[in-house]
Amino acid sequence: MNPRHHHHRVLGGVTRARLLGVLRDAEGPLGVRYLAERIGLHPNSVREQLAQLVAAGLVEREAGPPSGRGRPSLRYRALAIAEEDAVPYRELARVLADELALMPRAADAAAAAGGRWGRALVAGGEPALDPDESVQRLVDLLDDAGFAPEPVSSSQGPIRLRRCPFGALARDRSDVVCSVHLGLMQGALRELGAPLDAVSLQPFVRPDLCLAHVARRPNA
Repeated sequence: MNPRHHHHRVLGGVTRARLLGVLRDAEGPLGVRYLAERIGLHPNSVREQLAQLVAAGLVEREAGPPSGRGRPSLRYRALAIAEEDAVPYRELARVLADELALMPRAADAAAAAGGRWGRALVAGGEPALDPDESVQRLVDLLDDAGFAPEPVSSSQGPIRLRRCPFGALARDRSDVVCSVHLGLMQGALRELGAPLDAVSLQPFVRPDLCLAHVARRPNA
């Protein structure tokens, strides 16, 4: 896959995460120009990302009050996840994490489960034999999984993850949840035949930041 395509896809994922954060913190609907100024992007780029958030059911669009001639401007607001949908999944995840934590060598078992998950997510994909391409493919996967990774330019340095899809549970059960996520990265890279491996995951080095470290495999 073209590296520029990967880069733009990752940038889009980070932009959507930032837009969603601004909209969730707002007390009312916001316009495109305001959002563009807040995150420092051209309004057309913001419109493209907002359209994807609307299509995903995370944001709703409405017409603003008329101001002069022409069409009224559009405004956007974040949609709340229905509590009756979210609570059972959160509770199920906690029950499973607690049960896994009781197993002997719980972190190893969690990493193995994550590895199966990662392999399944990339099964049938094109191999990634170049280190930089391998990291880009991993960043794409993490973006799709909801980790909001920052763009990367090479295989050097950690991957900076701005969101944990299981944030509250990960803080309570980092031994299990973070091991699953490390296993996810390891399984994906190995399934792709990448010359890199995920070697560690530092959770919550800041409240909004985790660091995933990759390194070249000794036998690569």
